[in-house]
Amino acid sequence: MGRTPIEVVFRRGVCLPEADVWLDPWDGRERAFVSHAHSDHVAPHQEILCSSVTADFLAKRFRPSGTILPLAFGEVMERGGFRFRLHPAGHILGSAQLHVERIRDGASLLYTGDFKLRPGLSSEAAEPVAADTLIMETTYGLPRYRFPPADAVLAQMTAFAADSLAEGAVPMFAAYSLGKAQELMLALGQRRPEWTFILHDSAARMTTVYEEMGYPIPPWEKLGASTCFAGKVVIAPPSAIRSQQLRKVRPRVTAMVSGWGIDPAARFRYQVDEVFPLSDHADYDDLLRYVGLVNPAQTLTLHGFASEFARDLRSRGREAWALTGHNQLELFSRDGVESRDLEAAASVPADGEFAVLAAMVERLRDLPGKTAKVLALAESLRGLDDGRISLALTFLSGRPFGRTEGVRTPQVGWVILRRALSQAAGLTEAEVRAAGVGQNDGPRTVRLCLEGRVQPRPWMLAEVRGLFESLAEASGPLEKTRVLAEALRQMHPSEAALLAGILGGELRIGVQQGMLEEALARAREVPVGEIRHAHMLLGDLGATALLARGGSAALRQAGVTPFVPVACMLASPAEAAGEIWERLCGQGEVWLEDKFDGIRAQLHKAGDRVEIFSRDLRPLHFEFPDLVEPARRHLGADVVLDGEIVAHGEGRRLTFHDLQKRLGRKRDGDLFFGPEVPVRFVVFDLLWKDGETLLHHPLVERRSRLEGLSLGAPFEPLAVVRARSEQEIEEAFQWSRRRGNEGLIAKDGGSSYAPGRRGMAWLKLKKAMTTLDCVVVRAEEGHGKRSHVLSDYTFAVRDEPSGRLVILGKAYSGLSDAEIEELTEHFLETTLSKRRRVREVVPEVVLEIAFDSIRPSQRHDSGLALRFPRIKAIRRDKTAAEIDTLATAQKLAGLG
Repeated sequence: MGRTPIEVVFRRGVCLPEADVWLDPWDGRERAFVSHAHSDHVAPHQEILCSSVTADFLAKRFRPSGTILPLAFGEVMERGGFRFRLHPAGHILGSAQLHVERIRDGASLLYTGDFKLRPGLSSEAAEPVAADTLIMETTYGLPRYRFPPADAVLAQMTAFAADSLAEGAVPMFAAYSLGKAQELMLALGQRRPEWTFILHDSAARMTTVYEEMGYPIPPWEKLGASTCFAGKVVIAPPSAIRSQQLRKVRPRVTAMVSGWGIDPAARFRYQVDEVFPLSDHADYDDLLRYVGLVNPAQTLTLHGFASEFARDLRSRGREAWALTGHNQLELFSRDGVESRDLEAAASVPADGEFAVLAAMVERLRDLPGKTAKVLALAESLRGLDDGRISLALTFLSGRPFGRTEGVRTPQVGWVILRRALSQAAGLTEAEVRAAGVGQNDGPRTVRLCLEGRVQPRPWMLAEVRGLFESLAEASGPLEKTRVLAEALRQMHPSEAALLAGILGGELRIGVQQGMLEEALARAREVPVGEIRHAHMLLGDLGATALLARGGSAALRQAGVTPFVPVACMLASPAEAAGEIWERLCGQGEVWLEDKFDGIRAQLHKAGDRVEIFSRDLRPLHFEFPDLVEPARRHLGADVVLDGEIVAHGEGRRLTFHDLQKRLGRKRDGDLFFGPEVPVRFVVFDLLWKDGETLLHHPLVERRSRLEGLSLGAPFEPLAVVRARSEQEIEEAFQWSRRRGNEGLIAKDGGSSYAPGRRGMAWLKLKKAMTTLDCVVVRAEEGHGKRSHVLSDYTFAVRDEPSGRLVILGKAYSGLSDAEIEELTEHFLETTLSKRRRVREVVPEVVLEIAFDSIRPSQRHDSGLALRFPRIKAIRRDKTAAEIDTLATAQKLAGLG
């Protein structure tokens, strides 16, 4: 090259620091070049450099508040020791490449933006310009993306529309509003000038700009409430094709116009009748040709298959490096936004039921708001028979098995998944970890690793269920890894990502259980309250769907079933005794119970069979055989008991720190551990007795029946105190604390038992001993003697509306050296990415965090900060799904 290249950096967009300009940045900047007027290239910049045509589009489409500096093609602007010149890019009308020259030494750079070499009817022809450095988009940067001749594709589209009109159907083309919509009109209008087009509002506004610039646009009408569709061709953004108005048009045939239509099963992906591979981007051959025309000393790639194309160029003897490895795909989105989607895969799944479910999950993730998600779910569920709707809802709940099938698990964690992913993708485990950099999302990492490396086949939902069964039955991690790797090799990346989400118990699609219940109610056409009632009892939405086929009458028959654990009823936090008295003093007194520092548990007994379940419904009976045998011998009735397992020894109640040593023990080991930490089961509710469900009976009646049971050691009923004033509640709280308990639970004696619900019938008072259950999202190496271990933990709570984890703070004190060593080993195995001393980890370890106070702060994305946070305990009995919410933390901070 003979001179120093112009410096290029990438930070959510390309930046030229010397020239003080950003190139199509994602975020608003002081000075930015905007290559064209597609919405994914526009941000609220203070100053915008663009072509004169793009300036017109921006003014009419976005009305930017910043200053626009329009340049005609070929016009030169000098500033800051650099010359700037724009050249057509051929992507859409007004799209521009930016040529930058450093005046002092002539060093040059060409930034293509989005471009194509194929001549188009609705855009200027691209002009390659020689440059030392080429920054180019590589959306279709793999050899398999070679497009057929445009004339042949347009001929097929013309025949498609003509045949549809001849059969009395309305042809509808899904194409983005700016660029592709106008090219279709011009190309089809040349071939069939008698056709009239119906344009969606967004396409109509952009077409008007084309007409003002003198383009000979064929006859068209704007889509409206009274539009007559007969004999006309519809062009609308992809999302609008699915709008209620267009779905009602019958008969209709739909087609997607996209370069991704070259993939074999694209019709399935887009859920249309036909797909035509016409793109406004350069294909693989044109990308190579363009590099030859520019002939740069170095090439920097971004978007699409940036890493793969750069590697391809290096194999051809050119210096080339990827600025980013993200994928730019045209996917359905709600607003029809021209997408530079970062996560979606370019390959298309084979036609199977699990692929349909994966596509629905992707669609749900993009839909904003509860109502849209519920309606989309309900529409999808209506078309499923009993077996499939049960499996679909089970999977959408983030579970491989329904709870009515007993407590089963594939026992596949991130370590096994990472090893299987490594084998399936042909990558090293280090490369898998590298792929997860910045993702903090296991399913997304799975998808990125498998893209372009698998051969998908159709998967039925029942086959996926069979895979989970095989994983559950596989003996040991090696066998599980082999089974999972073989399956991943045959799954599309989007299906594999969904599989990983189910195995991890969290899909991150912004769909809560209540939304699934509402969607099922709509699909089965029964009241949502009855669905929730049955689900509350069964704890299994798939089983609820099967029951719902019998309508309301069948749903009302749902009840507690032994050995099918139901979700625990939960207490809402109260800040003071006065709040409890105000809410629950309707009968002149308040029901109070001690809140123990133990493990919430549910004991099921029927005949000689006894099983114990934790609050997250996992089995505990193997860890507490010293409770199982006494229950079998001494509990005369068949019962389901709700209570607390507490450690008890030497005549006193021990702490949760002592009790947690019992968790995770296997049935075939630690034979002498039980007596070392003896336990008792303190019973505070009776949910089922001798075939009768008691959930709807008032608490006072359930308690009366509980007291009628024969309970011998190690079982004991929880003592109840009745307070008749705010002062007595305060006194009871202080006495509970003196006894070493966490505080009080106050209950409405007339309340029914609502599984899984956190209402105001139960309130908990834990003041002066406030803790939050948080999940670890980052682990960092310590200092001094702890420099070799991961001892500093960044923790988060969940923002319920969005489902996101938001950070509260960092803690590094409270754990023993042995516990830190244990967590270090765990976090090393579950690392998603690493940056210097800090590791992003799979969010699954729950810590109970104590602190002195909580206050608003902009330090973390939660908007809160803790004063003197410390770790009270590792909550092995809880999962990430059970951590405290941001709303709870805000309430403690006085913001709720």
